[in-house]
Amino acid sequence: MKKFYSLLAAVALTATVNAQVFSENFDTLTGASTYTGGNSGGWSGSIATGPLTGKLAGWVNTSAAGGDKCLKLGSGSNMGSAITPEFSTTATALKLTFRAGAWNSTNEKVTITVSVAGGSATVADGAITLTKGEFNTYTVNLTNVVGPLKLKFSADVAANNRFFLDDVLVEDAATMAVGDATKGKANLVKNTIVANELIFGASAKVSVYNTAGQVVKTAAVAENSRLDVSALPKGTYVVTGLVNGQAVSQKVIKK
Repeated sequence: MKKFYSLLAAVALTATVNAQVFSENFDTLTGASTYTGGNSGGWSGSIATGPLTGKLAGWVNTSAAGGDKCLKLGSGSNMGSAITPEFSTTATALKLTFRAGAWNSTNEKVTITVSVAGGSATVADGAITLTKGEFNTYTVNLTNVVGPLKLKFSADVAANNRFFLDDVLVEDAATMAVGDATKGKANLVKNTIVANELIFGASAKVSVYNTAGQVVKTAAVAENSRLDVSALPKGTYVVTGLVNGQAVSQKVIKK
């Protein structure tokens, strides 16, 4: 059974590596006291004023500054936007995931738009409604893709439409489907982008594998229980387990 789980993890990891087209975690936005807000818990006030010079190669940002390992866009009177560097892809369907959260003030707008700024694609669900004062993960599907591509994240209005952006990931939807097939219908892990804890959707004996295929953590977990992974290095992992007799494997990203 251990060899089977190792194979399952290897399949999922291979699919993950092959699927990734573009990623940005904004971890370069650190190193001074001005890089605050978002991941550090602040969502309003005198925060997120870190300079971007030399920090985000290829990005085109408007009314932007560095938060705590995340990008803050917009001001009280200026519309914020961020355009990714150009990335190549031969895929015709892509899956975009990212984390974002709105500035937490009384009159703040909470809607942003994801669009194509270079190349062409049909964008599904590009109108995003954020939550004030916290990050959530959002998914946007792109079809009829003709690369190379650039993606744009933009506030909808100029005044009081500030937001934080983090963990931008673009993957080949077709390759991801191969990886997703390994997890069947069971939902083992509820949160797949984590900082400190995994939250489980089912009871199981689980193993956590790194990208080298090594087991870095094991545990017996219950539904809605949490597993501390704060000591693990940042990166991509695969969690495997047996849920209702079904072998399940899910990719997680550790921030």
